[in-house]
Amino acid sequence: MEFDVVCVAFPSWEGDYVKSTIQLMSELAAHRRVLYVDYQYTVKDVVQAIFKNPFHIPVSRILGLKKRLRNITLENGATIYVLSTPPVLPINFIKKVPLFEKLLRFNSFWQARAIQKALKELNSNNYVVVNAFNPSYGIGLYDNFKPHIQTYYCYDEIGASYWAKDHGPRLEAQYMKMVDHVIVSSEGLQNSKKPFNNHIDTVKNGVDFELFHKAFVPLSQKNAKKKIGYIGTVDQRIDYNILKRLALEFPDTEIIIVGRVLDDMSEVKEQTDPLRAIPNIRFEGAKPPTALMEYLKEFHIGIIPFVKNEQTAAIYPMKINEYLAAGLGVVATDFAPLSEFGEAIHVSTNTADFIQAVKDLLEKDSDHKQLARVEIAKQNSWQQRGVQLNHLLETLYQKYTSQV
Repeated sequence: MEFDVVCVAFPSWEGDYVKSTIQLMSELAAHRRVLYVDYQYTVKDVVQAIFKNPFHIPVSRILGLKKRLRNITLENGATIYVLSTPPVLPINFIKKVPLFEKLLRFNSFWQARAIQKALKELNSNNYVVVNAFNPSYGIGLYDNFKPHIQTYYCYDEIGASYWAKDHGPRLEAQYMKMVDHVIVSSEGLQNSKKPFNNHIDTVKNGVDFELFHKAFVPLSQKNAKKKIGYIGTVDQRIDYNILKRLALEFPDTEIIIVGRVLDDMSEVKEQTDPLRAIPNIRFEGAKPPTALMEYLKEFHIGIIPFVKNEQTAAIYPMKINEYLAAGLGVVATDFAPLSEFGEAIHVSTNTADFIQAVKDLLEKDSDHKQLARVEIAKQNSWQQRGVQLNHLLETLYQKYTSQV
């Protein structure tokens, strides 16, 4: 079936961490042509990036000084088209709904012009729209994409996102009722989104298996000094008491935390500052995916110490399969349904169970168990997820075009 995919993305194309939307669209590009409409940078973002640009924002393309549409050759050999749209007015801070929606229409007008120009350049007249966690522009651009099929890809609880707290839940609920289809990344999200759309499918997060398997080192060949590792964002989802208890229970073991620390949030800073003073806890900061391998090679255990709440119940963490691809034993809290992993990971219902599971792995893990974990991760690769997504979109396309 011949059709293109237009992804109206929330995640930016540039960045130094793994983003599920980019992984899925990159794999989808191996099956069909994909136009990735990049994150809608604000005027404020662009002005700041002119003087300091740590996030590698493509300022020249956003301002139209360079061609906005570029084609990128991916590692899998496919080509994806990435569109940088004109800067928008910052509006998320506006609490009054009428003013917010008026400015959203203004911003959407300029976005729509750029997207339609790119579609014309690509001679794309037949496509499916995938809106990735961006319901405000889903609504703002909705009529510009009619009569084409539109689906919403939701990978988190939007109400828990600081940037979307004022308008996100309202707009998402409205948008999900408008679209033809919804794709979610976890069982928790599927349950919470059911009231808004009857056509929901789940495409769970995957792993770049070839990359993360490079970090596989048999336990028998690892350094005798034990290391417990966490890879991912350090934010309000973390159960900091578990980290503290681990440090106290295993004083001769290093606890290494690799990822962005959102200590610009007071509730995070209050928790992380005391941990930095503990000798066997080490914060390494954010690292690009390729640099993670050196850390994973040294880890004996990978942990996911999340609190259990509405936000975490919706998560299917990429780090589970990343740990497993490296052969690591995994200890997690029971923050979300994880039964599909069976005995490959240890799910703890309280802090004491978590500590005991870590102790058991440090004492009893084996090379043989590592190999079993690797096989599970291999079945959950991004390539497999891309095939699944392509099949879903083909089925959706066939269903709706047969009704026309």
